[in-house]
Amino acid sequence: MYNAIKTDLATFLGISKDALHIHIGLAIVLILIVILRRPPASIIPWFGVLAFEVVNELFDVFHWHQSGFSFEIGDAFKDIANTMFWPTITVLAFRIVAVRQRKRSVVQG
Repeated sequence: MYNAIKTDLATFLGISKDALHIHIGLAIVLILIVILRRPPASIIPWFGVLAFEVVNELFDVFHWHQSGFSFEIGDAFKDIANTMFWPTITVLAFRIVAVRQRKRSVVQG
């Protein structure tokens, strides 16, 4: 059922499941930044996305079929990489900007 919901959502949006991972990862990190009131350079929202994605992949790897239980590692690592790519870039970019701003303020200071 869970996998069917993801498939239906990807179909409804007209995107692949890989693209769905990318969009969901970025959306979750932005939502967590707002909800947790953390700066974009904070690693806490990033860990929130990682936790969400690990749970998501556990559902994908261990799931029930009509024929019974199966274990599928499949594309789990690719899905994690797709989901975590833009949240990682976001955190790194804002951290780089923060470091540069601090250096500038020390030099001007």
